[in-house]
Amino acid sequence: MTSNSNSVKRRAVFFVGGFDPKSPDEFYSRMDRENQRFEQLWGANVARQKLESHDDDIVRCRFETAGEDYGHAWSTRTDFNFMTLDDIVLKDFARPLRVRLWRYAKAFADYMLSGTAFKFVRHGWRFSIYFFYPALMMLASMVVSLWVGSLTGELVDSTQPIFSLVVAAIAFLALIVGCYHLILKRYHVLHLADLWSFSREFLHRRRGDMDDKLDRLADRIFQAVSGDDYDEVLTIGHSTGGALILDASARVLERHPEFADLENNLTVLTIGSTGLKIGMHPSAGWFRDRLEKLFSQTPTRWLEYQCIMDIINFYRTVPSEIMGIDKSMQHPMVTKRVQISALVEPEVYKRIKSNFFRVHYQFVFGNTRKYIYDFPAICFGPAKLMWRILYGGKSRLENPFMDNLSGIEEERK
Repeated sequence: MTSNSNSVKRRAVFFVGGFDPKSPDEFYSRMDRENQRFEQLWGANVARQKLESHDDDIVRCRFETAGEDYGHAWSTRTDFNFMTLDDIVLKDFARPLRVRLWRYAKAFADYMLSGTAFKFVRHGWRFSIYFFYPALMMLASMVVSLWVGSLTGELVDSTQPIFSLVVAAIAFLALIVGCYHLILKRYHVLHLADLWSFSREFLHRRRGDMDDKLDRLADRIFQAVSGDDYDEVLTIGHSTGGALILDASARVLERHPEFADLENNLTVLTIGSTGLKIGMHPSAGWFRDRLEKLFSQTPTRWLEYQCIMDIINFYRTVPSEIMGIDKSMQHPMVTKRVQISALVEPEVYKRIKSNFFRVHYQFVFGNTRKYIYDFPAICFGPAKLMWRILYGGKSRLENPFMDNLSGIEEERK
């Protein structure tokens, strides 16, 4: 392949996922599975080397990828760094039920009283469904349990009101326990309640455990961008990780001021991001200030992919504008829209379209159809992300992750 500035021989990726108790082994096993789809779709070959740990919570794996595009052979090495959240998530899950519910009640009240919940409705009414979902499910469980419990009490001998009341109370408690096991746990209600509790504590800067992780990640990112080992450095955040990776990237400048003087090859990519749940809150001024400094004092770029089928993102928004930092950015934020139906075969789409969690995770899965957005291609393919964004338009869907770089360069000249 003809060498040019848009091709990548060596890439570093720093990835933060959602509020999910997935271990590094589970994450990389899933990535191996998704890479098989990438290999079949694009005729590439992906080889993974053994895992390496940094500070026990940043796990690195090296991928060697090779393929052929328009008769040109290519190869790319990617050092993929996965920041684990399983210890934090499992610690929150392990709290007593009364503590988890109390923390969630405070989080829900905070988002409502601060007006942030109404901003969700304004800027992403689909996302507001995701916000209200745990509260509505808990309320419905309570109402149904009370209703069925009272009906049960009325069925017993009405001449003994105390006995009827005891029966109603027992029925109510039994139904609440049943709802806990059959609904609140099975349908991710408590998981999402803990997620909103974590989000509130993070935006109020009360999660020292998360701060420690992000500081270590920022130091690793700085090592990657300050050397000459990589042609491209990507920091990628999915779901809640969209906010966390933005903060980690901004901490690079805060912890290493010399970053502002470096020739910068860092690009921040947020996919299916819920970052605005932090960025829109009145108490998250520190978050917005950090991002403004990063994007105004360095040429770091911010790109985001959004999807209308995914309720767990802010579709058709420009987060930098909503947070009020767009006018100071050296490079305007770029947002692109993804069609899930174009990523997978029709039978797959039919199966997953009603499962909003599965749709949400398609952002980090491999495609079964060739399309301009392809997560493994972004991480392991030979083209730089900015080139894909700027020149891999809809007219080049047949091979968007490479698309004959040398030929396009000649056209541009």
